[in-house]
Amino acid sequence: MKGKMNPNLGNSIYQQRGSGYGGLTVRNGMLINDRPDGMTGIAQMAQAKKTIKRMEKVSAMSEAVALGNIKEDMMGGGCDY
Repeated sequence: MKGKMNPNLGNSIYQQRGSGYGGLTVRNGMLINDRPDGMTGIAQMAQAKKTIKRMEKVSAMSEAVALGNIKEDMMGGGCDY
């Protein structure tokens, strides 16, 4: 046989749905890993902690701005420099 042989990957384990190979696809005869990067439990917890801390900071800043606007309205307008 001369030339390239095109393998039939239609019934391959990489093409079967629900076979435990989620995120793996075959393109041009190559196995492509489309899976997200794995994170350890400690890394996930650290990321969650960072996210919570950032949300608290943003909430505090928005609350401070709102209180400043309320005080400005109560005092009768802006500052005259």
